[in-house]
Amino acid sequence: MRVRIAIIAVSLLVLHFVAQPASAREPVFLWVVDQNTGLGVPEVSVAIGPGKACVGLTDPEIPNWSAHYLTDAAGRISLPSRPSEFSCRVERNGRVLQVVSASGFAGYPGTGPKWMGLQHASEISLTVEVTPLETQDDLHYWEHTSDPARFRAYVEDLDNGTLLSGVTITALHSGITTHTDENGLFTLDIPARYWKGVSPPGALETLVFSKPGYRRFEYRNVILYPELNLLDIYLEKGNGIVVRKSGGRGGMTRDTFFELTAGEREKPAPQKGHILSLKIEPATYEGGWIVCTAEHAKAIVKARNVKSLDIFWYSTGTGIGEMPPAKAGPMKKVSSSPAGDTWEIEMPDLMATNFWAQGTDANGDVVKSMDLGNVSWGIR
Repeated sequence: MRVRIAIIAVSLLVLHFVAQPASAREPVFLWVVDQNTGLGVPEVSVAIGPGKACVGLTDPEIPNWSAHYLTDAAGRISLPSRPSEFSCRVERNGRVLQVVSASGFAGYPGTGPKWMGLQHASEISLTVEVTPLETQDDLHYWEHTSDPARFRAYVEDLDNGTLLSGVTITALHSGITTHTDENGLFTLDIPARYWKGVSPPGALETLVFSKPGYRRFEYRNVILYPELNLLDIYLEKGNGIVVRKSGGRGGMTRDTFFELTAGEREKPAPQKGHILSLKIEPATYEGGWIVCTAEHAKAIVKARNVKSLDIFWYSTGTGIGEMPPAKAGPMKKVSSSPAGDTWEIEMPDLMATNFWAQGTDANGDVVKSMDLGNVSWGIR
């Protein structure tokens, strides 16, 4: 039996934040979020006290709760300052909710791209389970489902964390448009016809976010999966364009960012290598896994200006970072054209949590494909 679950990007850690203290002028938000929908939970009572008793506990016994709050329509609370640690008790309609996980963001510029988090505000998220987890036992769900690929996020001001209403979100390839509501929330459904008949994860989309006074934000190469996909979207005041290219679902290929002026187009270097796509054929999608469905299934790469390619993966149960990834290759170039070369390799028998193509370009630099995430050998 396979189980299909929503894809939720959340950083897990205990409630102990060692970030620099926020100044009195910087907003601090505590956010209570349903882990299965990504929606903020309104009218939730949150008690805060000393210690670190919060995650995994439904009713911690704290003798002296120091503060009590009620979440707003977006599930947020404004705190007077950012605590380094605390205990919490979350209650809704008389029912104490278990805090499944917690995450915190420093709220000051870090070493990564600035569009990954707030610059002059802080957020602490408490993830709870309000809506039951949706399951799907059908092994051939990908082949016949009419469920859409659903994208959802609260769009925030990059600087101060204000929730932005009236943001226009457009899926460029499918032509579907929606807008954020008064709480900065949007949900965009892309019907199944835009990915049906395409080997996973071959159907890619570009989501464009625009609002007067803010820079246009393009999120490229998001994968159309028939389930909930939660995004982190921060818009920056100003002109021009910010481009974010998805690195895939597995995490071994990071998202990349770059900026363009208004009307400017991306100009790739002539000799720089580019991996345009990675897919597996034949394959299906089952409960969060891309599954090979024939003995001679192949990994297929489209690329430009690439001299050599191999396939890399981390098997399930393997400590990422503790040992090198498994490798198969070299891939064989089977065709060439101005639009891109095609490389192939027969799929090994595997069950992997990360799966990507990697090679060198004409300059000797390393190039990577997106990371497909969960891939397995499932011949029946």
